[in-house]
Amino acid sequence: MALGSPTVFRRRLVAELRRRREAVGFSGPQVAKALTWSTSKISRLENGQILPNSTDVENLLDLYEMPEPDRSQLLALVPQCSAPEWWEKYSDAISEDYVGFLGFESGAIERWDWQSLVIPGQLQTEAYARAIIGTGYFGELTPRQIRRRTELRIERKEKYINNPSLTSKIIIDESVLARKIGDESLMAEQLHHLQELSERPNIELQVLLNDQGLPVPVANFILLRFPMLENLGELYPDVLYVENEAGGGVDEDEIRTHRYHLAFARLSEVALSPAESMDFLAERETKWASRPVSG
Repeated sequence: MALGSPTVFRRRLVAELRRRREAVGFSGPQVAKALTWSTSKISRLENGQILPNSTDVENLLDLYEMPEPDRSQLLALVPQCSAPEWWEKYSDAISEDYVGFLGFESGAIERWDWQSLVIPGQLQTEAYARAIIGTGYFGELTPRQIRRRTELRIERKEKYINNPSLTSKIIIDESVLARKIGDESLMAEQLHHLQELSERPNIELQVLLNDQGLPVPVANFILLRFPMLENLGELYPDVLYVENEAGGGVDEDEIRTHRYHLAFARLSEVALSPAESMDFLAERETKWASRPVSG
């Protein structure tokens, strides 16, 4: 996953345009009148509902008297806002909410995962991914949808593990490691793979043991953080993705994302340390590998 994505570039640009408008004291209708635009155009642009073009952005920056080098930096974002996303070829196989999440994920530099049901998607082996997608966990899927989602999962994983700019902290519930997906050899392979990934300097994995209970009553979630832009600073807040029965949804509310950061910190506090988690994974791998493969 490259540092930045069209989704994040677009959100950054419109957030800064809105911030600058508010800083100079213009209302949306005042901007629309000055540029002979409709009021709906400025509203849709600032809400990210339409793609900004260079001419519109230049007109706004002129009106707001945006100084250099910030002006040039924002203009440089414009062409990046409309660049193709890597996952677009899979749009027929994924939901609109998940499309939005993938756009954010591609531009993140930090992420925090809590998972109590299955191995996080970006850590799954191909065999585990194919098995879990085919179980009906994501609803009833056709063979083609299973194949397409598995292909997406594997490509997403490759981009994830080959992105040195991304730092990840993951907490997995012990029950996930005991839940058989596929057969015993598949589970042993998956747990071995988790250990290999955990050796990477930018991936930290912890296991929450069952005897710790559930210190915070939260659903499975992912938190994403984005890079700052030079001179402009932090233009975009953290993003939260919470799984639910309908699939999941992106949440940008600052208060809720903060609460989930606190929840993750509490989970991390009571979970095994990364070193202890590695030992636990090795122990569970041995148990799975020693069992006869069942049908």
